[in-house]
Amino acid sequence: MRSLKMIDGCKGTQVYALNPTASGAGGAAAGGGGVGEKFLQQLQDHLRVNSIRSKSHRRYQSFSQTNNVNSILAEALSIYGLPQTDLIEPQIDPCLKFVDFVGILADVYRRLENSPEFERSGVYMEQSWLRFERREDELFGVSAMDCSGWNMECPKMSLVSGYNPESAHDICSCPKRMEEEGDVGPDVQGQECSTSIFHDDGGEDDDYDMWFCIGDDEVRCNRYKIASLSRPFKSMLYGCFMESRKERIYFAQNGISAKAMRAAEVFSRVKSVESFDPNVVFELLVLANRFCCDEMKSACDAYLASLVDDMDTAVLLIEYGLEETAYLLVASCLQVFLRELPSSMHNPNVMKLFCSSEARERLALVGHASFSLYNFLSQIAMEEDIKSNTTVMLLERMGECATENWQKQLAFHQLGCVMLERKEYKDAQKWFEAAVQAGHVYSLVGVARAINKRGHKYKAYKLMNSLISDYTPSGWMYQERSLYSSGKENVGSGYSY
Repeated sequence: MRSLKMIDGCKGTQVYALNPTASGAGGAAAGGGGVGEKFLQQLQDHLRVNSIRSKSHRRYQSFSQTNNVNSILAEALSIYGLPQTDLIEPQIDPCLKFVDFVGILADVYRRLENSPEFERSGVYMEQSWLRFERREDELFGVSAMDCSGWNMECPKMSLVSGYNPESAHDICSCPKRMEEEGDVGPDVQGQECSTSIFHDDGGEDDDYDMWFCIGDDEVRCNRYKIASLSRPFKSMLYGCFMESRKERIYFAQNGISAKAMRAAEVFSRVKSVESFDPNVVFELLVLANRFCCDEMKSACDAYLASLVDDMDTAVLLIEYGLEETAYLLVASCLQVFLRELPSSMHNPNVMKLFCSSEARERLALVGHASFSLYNFLSQIAMEEDIKSNTTVMLLERMGECATENWQKQLAFHQLGCVMLERKEYKDAQKWFEAAVQAGHVYSLVGVARAINKRGHKYKAYKLMNSLISDYTPSGWMYQERSLYSSGKENVGSGYSY
């Protein structure tokens, strides 16, 4: 609209030219009114010819006749470059939209003021749910694991256990730490994984009072220190088991190599895994899980998480992390995947970690399957390709993670929008109705749209009419109802455009 006056607004350039080929003196002489009359005459002739053809099919029911007329009209409109009805339907917003928006927003602010500090993130998310927006040139040439300089945004510092809200805007100290580690790195790397390098801690050969026999190898250990690793070891070495009375314990049936057992003996004395080869640390992690060695598991988890610095490493290590329920290792891999979005979404090895119900359950066992994660992933998937199977599966997983009403409303409503775009109208109606049942009134628009697409136009009109009667009317309610009403109903609706 170029003016508030309807007549002046219609004087602008035509969006759909009625006769784009008319030019020269003939076109000028005909004038705007001549072009319009000529178009209307051609349209009437086209409809008259096709209606004569349709008279020979009187055996069809009235519903089929209506569809024939609609298809004829759509064909005529397409011939002359005019938009079809499907193209002028208003888009259903794939977000939360409330009838009493002011009241809902006021309630969120009240809960935000009264909620504890560590629970405010969920309220903030409800207030403005996550949306992924960025310019590609902002991240050109930047690695996903590069530190921006701030403590909260550093991929390494974010994995440190514990969180201080006051340190969110502190300068990150990881470059200084890396420089300090670089000074001592060559000495540590030159060390071999053996017990000999730790004999300067005051220990004597007499301290070794037992041996673990693995194949042809014997690993000397201190009974007390091995027992201190976990309760299962303590029960085995000091309890009622026969191993408590033996000096040599055969350990070959546990799937642990002699090298890993030597590393476990070293860890029992120095409580560190920094000098071990990553493959040995993997075995230590398996041993720690099998015998409930929590301290050793935490050390292995943190060490392996520090090795994740690119996509290939993350894809390789996350399977080990999920198998051994290593929280930090999985978190570090997920961090790489999320920082590489949306490109990582096109990697099938990455998407298989999120899309299926089994994948969500595996993430849940490690403590990383959350509504926030799947909300973030599904939003990006909708922006990439709203009709894709990946989008549908991520939204389904988001619905499985939903616990609060607003989370269920959002997940079900977005699933309805996706199914509507995929022209799966029966499923779209089902998900929109689920969102309405959860309390999202705006999803009735999607229910009406799906009902109309399935051929029940009057039912869709009655649904929107009841919505206007039950709630304070809004413009979008009248707009949606107008899609399903006839001329007389439009005149009596009291709504003008």
